[in-house]
Amino acid sequence: MNLNKVLFLPILFLLFNCDQKQEKTENRIHSESELKTQSESESRNYRKDISEFALNFSPKGASALDSIPENIINGFRELRTIDKNAHEKYVTLIFTKLYAEHLQCCHQSFIIENFPVDKTEYNFDKLTMVNEFAFMTNYLNDEKLPEIWTSGIIEKWLTENQELLEFEPIGKYNQFIKTVSEKIKNGDYWDN
Repeated sequence: MNLNKVLFLPILFLLFNCDQKQEKTENRIHSESELKTQSESESRNYRKDISEFALNFSPKGASALDSIPENIINGFRELRTIDKNAHEKYVTLIFTKLYAEHLQCCHQSFIIENFPVDKTEYNFDKLTMVNEFAFMTNYLNDEKLPEIWTSGIIEKWLTENQELLEFEPIGKYNQFIKTVSEKIKNGDYWDN
Protein backbone atom coordinates (compact mmCIF):
# COMPACT_ATOMS: atom_id res chain seq x y z
CA MET A 1 0.00 0.00 0.00
CA ASN A 2 2.81 2.40 0.83
CA LEU A 3 4.33 1.72 -2.54
CA ASN A 4 1.06 2.70 -4.24
CA LYS A 5 1.05 6.04 -2.39
CA VAL A 6 4.65 6.67 -3.31
CA LEU A 7 3.97 5.93 -7.00
CA PHE A 8 0.64 7.75 -7.05
CA LEU A 9 2.11 11.23 -6.42
CA PRO A 10 4.78 11.12 -9.17
CA ILE A 11 2.29 9.68 -11.64
CA LEU A 12 -0.21 12.40 -10.74
CA PHE A 13 2.54 15.00 -11.13
CA LEU A 14 3.50 13.61 -14.57
CA LEU A 15 -0.11 13.57 -15.74
CA PHE A 16 -0.58 17.16 -14.59
CA ASN A 17 2.61 18.30 -16.40
CA CYS A 18 1.65 16.49 -19.61
CA ASP A 19 -1.74 18.20 -19.55
CA GLN A 20 -0.07 21.61 -19.04
CA LYS A 21 2.38 21.01 -21.91
CA GLN A 22 -0.45 19.94 -24.20
CA GLU A 23 -2.41 23.11 -23.32
CA LYS A 24 0.66 25.28 -24.02
CA THR A 25 1.23 23.53 -27.35
CA GLU A 26 -2.42 23.94 -28.34
CA ASN A 27 -2.32 27.62 -27.31
CA ARG A 28 0.89 28.19 -29.29
CA ILE A 29 -0.56 26.49 -32.37
CA HIS A 30 -3.76 28.50 -32.00
CA SER A 31 -1.76 31.76 -31.59
CA GLU A 32 0.41 31.00 -34.62
CA SER A 33 -2.70 30.22 -36.63
CA GLU A 34 -4.30 33.50 -35.53
CA LEU A 35 -1.14 35.45 -36.43
CA LYS A 36 -0.98 33.80 -39.85
CA THR A 37 -4.67 34.55 -40.47
CA GLN A 38 -4.22 38.13 -39.26
CA SER A 39 -1.13 38.57 -41.44
CA GLU A 40 -2.94 37.20 -44.52
CA SER A 41 -5.88 39.48 -43.75
CA GLU A 42 -3.64 42.55 -43.43
CA SER A 43 -1.88 41.56 -46.64
CA ARG A 44 -5.21 41.35 -48.49
CA ASN A 45 -6.30 44.65 -46.96
CA TYR A 46 -3.13 46.44 -48.08
CA ARG A 47 -3.56 45.14 -51.62
CA LYS A 48 -7.24 46.04 -51.66
CA ASP A 49 -6.82 49.48 -50.05
CA ILE A 50 -3.89 50.46 -52.24
CA SER A 51 -5.48 49.19 -55.42
CA GLU A 52 -8.73 51.05 -54.70
CA PHE A 53 -6.84 54.22 -53.84
CA ALA A 54 -4.60 54.09 -56.92
CA LEU A 55 -7.47 53.31 -59.28
CA ASN A 56 -9.57 56.15 -57.84
CA PHE A 57 -6.71 58.65 -57.43
CA SER A 58 -7.55 61.84 -59.26
CA PRO A 59 -4.68 64.31 -58.97
CA LYS A 60 -5.53 67.98 -59.02
CA GLY A 61 -2.68 70.45 -59.23
CA ALA A 62 1.02 70.37 -58.61
CA SER A 63 0.70 69.37 -54.95
CA ALA A 64 -1.43 66.25 -55.52
CA LEU A 65 1.21 63.96 -54.00
CA ASP A 66 1.09 65.98 -50.79
CA SER A 67 -2.61 65.27 -50.47
CA ILE A 68 -2.15 61.49 -50.29
CA PRO A 69 -2.96 60.41 -46.71
CA GLU A 70 -0.13 59.05 -44.58
CA ASN A 71 -1.97 55.76 -43.96
CA ILE A 72 -2.09 55.17 -47.73
CA ILE A 73 1.62 55.89 -48.13
CA ASN A 74 2.27 53.53 -45.23
CA GLY A 75 0.12 50.96 -47.04
CA PHE A 76 2.35 51.34 -50.10
CA ARG A 77 5.39 50.82 -47.87
CA GLU A 78 3.87 47.64 -46.42
CA LEU A 79 2.88 46.43 -49.87
CA ARG A 80 6.57 46.49 -50.87
CA THR A 81 7.19 43.42 -48.70
CA ILE A 82 3.87 41.69 -49.38
CA ASP A 83 3.54 42.00 -53.15
CA LYS A 84 6.34 43.73 -55.06
CA ASN A 85 4.45 43.56 -58.37
CA ALA A 86 1.32 45.19 -56.93
CA HIS A 87 3.50 47.86 -55.29
CA GLU A 88 5.21 48.59 -58.60
CA LYS A 89 1.96 48.65 -60.55
CA TYR A 90 0.11 51.02 -58.20
CA VAL A 91 3.02 53.41 -57.55
CA THR A 92 3.47 53.61 -61.32
CA LEU A 93 -0.24 54.28 -61.79
CA ILE A 94 -0.18 57.15 -59.26
CA PHE A 95 2.77 58.83 -60.97
CA THR A 96 1.41 58.19 -64.48
CA LYS A 97 -1.91 59.80 -63.53
CA LEU A 98 -0.08 62.72 -61.93
CA TYR A 99 2.02 63.42 -65.00
CA ALA A 100 -0.98 63.05 -67.33
CA GLU A 101 -2.89 65.59 -65.23
CA HIS A 102 0.03 68.04 -65.32
CA LEU A 103 0.23 67.77 -69.09
CA GLN A 104 -3.53 68.11 -69.49
CA CYS A 105 -3.87 71.15 -67.27
CA CYS A 106 -0.69 73.06 -67.97
CA HIS A 107 1.11 71.29 -70.83
CA GLN A 108 4.23 70.70 -68.74
CA SER A 109 5.54 68.62 -65.89
CA PHE A 110 5.82 70.02 -62.38
CA ILE A 111 8.51 69.70 -59.75
CA ILE A 112 7.57 66.92 -57.36
CA GLU A 113 10.71 67.07 -55.21
CA ASN A 114 13.50 69.55 -54.53
CA PHE A 115 16.53 67.72 -53.21
CA PRO A 116 18.96 69.37 -50.80
CA VAL A 117 22.54 70.02 -51.89
CA ASP A 118 23.75 68.19 -48.80
CA LYS A 119 22.61 64.57 -49.16
CA THR A 120 22.57 64.13 -45.37
CA GLU A 121 19.64 66.56 -45.21
CA TYR A 122 17.36 64.30 -47.25
CA ASN A 123 15.29 61.76 -45.33
CA PHE A 124 15.08 58.60 -47.44
CA ASP A 125 12.85 56.96 -44.82
CA LYS A 126 10.20 59.68 -44.69
CA LEU A 127 6.72 58.52 -45.65
CA THR A 128 6.31 60.17 -49.04
CA MET A 129 5.21 58.97 -52.44
CA VAL A 130 8.47 60.32 -53.89
CA ASN A 131 10.36 57.96 -51.57
CA GLU A 132 8.11 55.09 -52.68
CA PHE A 133 8.94 55.94 -56.28
CA ALA A 134 12.64 56.21 -55.42
CA PHE A 135 12.57 52.85 -53.67
CA MET A 136 10.80 51.22 -56.60
CA THR A 137 12.98 52.70 -59.35
CA ASN A 138 16.29 52.88 -57.54
CA TYR A 139 16.82 56.19 -59.36
CA LEU A 140 18.10 58.07 -56.33
CA ASN A 141 21.79 57.81 -55.67
CA ASP A 142 22.30 58.74 -52.04
CA GLU A 143 25.84 59.84 -52.89
CA LYS A 144 24.75 62.43 -55.46
CA LEU A 145 21.16 63.62 -55.39
CA PRO A 146 19.65 65.41 -58.38
CA GLU A 147 18.58 69.00 -57.91
CA ILE A 148 14.92 68.23 -58.61
CA TRP A 149 12.54 65.60 -59.86
CA THR A 150 9.60 66.51 -62.06
CA SER A 151 6.48 64.48 -62.66
CA GLY A 152 7.95 63.64 -66.10
CA ILE A 153 10.36 61.19 -64.42
CA ILE A 154 7.65 58.57 -64.92
CA GLU A 155 8.36 58.54 -68.68
CA LYS A 156 11.84 57.13 -68.04
CA TRP A 157 10.38 54.43 -65.77
CA LEU A 158 7.68 53.46 -68.29
CA THR A 159 10.22 53.30 -71.11
CA GLU A 160 12.39 50.96 -69.04
CA ASN A 161 9.43 48.87 -67.81
CA GLN A 162 7.20 48.35 -70.83
CA GLU A 163 5.45 45.37 -69.19
CA LEU A 164 3.66 47.82 -66.87
CA LEU A 165 1.81 49.21 -69.89
CA GLU A 166 -0.10 45.93 -70.05
CA PHE A 167 -2.01 47.05 -66.96
CA GLU A 168 -4.92 48.81 -68.70
CA PRO A 169 -5.08 51.98 -66.55
CA ILE A 170 -1.34 52.62 -66.92
CA GLY A 171 -1.50 51.92 -70.66
CA LYS A 172 -4.46 54.29 -71.02
CA TYR A 173 -2.76 57.16 -69.18
CA ASN A 174 0.51 56.54 -70.99
CA GLN A 175 -1.29 56.80 -74.33
CA PHE A 176 -2.82 60.09 -73.17
CA ILE A 177 0.66 61.33 -72.17
CA LYS A 178 2.01 60.46 -75.63
CA THR A 179 -0.91 62.21 -77.37
CA VAL A 180 -0.56 65.41 -75.34
CA SER A 181 3.24 65.35 -75.61
CA GLU A 182 2.95 65.15 -79.39
CA LYS A 183 0.54 68.12 -79.40
CA ILE A 184 2.94 70.11 -77.20
CA LYS A 185 5.81 69.24 -79.54
CA ASN A 186 3.72 70.38 -82.53
CA GLY A 187 2.79 73.64 -80.79
CA ASP A 188 -0.94 72.85 -80.85
CA TYR A 189 -1.56 74.57 -77.55
CA TRP A 190 0.01 77.91 -78.43
CA ASP A 191 -1.44 80.67 -80.57
CA ASN A 192 0.67 81.58 -83.56
